[in-house]
Amino acid sequence: MGMFMVNGIKSPQNELFVAETDVGVKRDSSDYANSAKAQENADGYELSFSDEGWEALDKGDKKERDISGREKLSEENQRKVDELEKIDRKVRAHEQAHLNAAGGYAQGGASYDYVTGPDGKRYANSGHVNIDTSPERTPEATIRKADVVYKAALAPAEPSPSDRQIAANAAKMKLDAQKKLEAQDTAVSKQLSSPHAA
Repeated sequence: MGMFMVNGIKSPQNELFVAETDVGVKRDSSDYANSAKAQENADGYELSFSDEGWEALDKGDKKERDISGREKLSEENQRKVDELEKIDRKVRAHEQAHLNAAGGYAQGGASYDYVTGPDGKRYANSGHVNIDTSPERTPEATIRKADVVYKAALAPAEPSPSDRQIAANAAKMKLDAQKKLEAQDTAVSKQLSSPHAA
């Protein structure tokens, strides 16, 4: 019984054979048994297909593929992916602006929530950065911190409503610290000007 090669797969001449197309889809020869012929020659067997045989090989998985071999997306799904990529870039830039401005008051890196696109990839669709907004031990340190938190909250090109709320809270924290500082200064001035200070 002779042997022949079909895309690297050896099969006995008189049995069904499996052909493998360039996209990796295996097909049983019964689909095109009448349109393929194996002829013996000096090198073994040569397989030839009629036009119908080639058409049978081309049937099946007709999904378009890009250069890297990945499945091409429909126009609608490609639009969705484009929009998700745009949102992802915007979200990451927004959170990075917070991080850059927050300095040492940022608690860890940015955290993101993801959505999976039609291409199977994950895209950031929201995020946040934790910033320490608690008052410091002294009014002076609290004022400096409030300035940094305020700038960090409003650092992105388009601050969100919660960003604006954090900025408002930082402004109030600064105002409260300034009042404490003024009260301390007034108390010290009164002590120094008192006749019993000597």
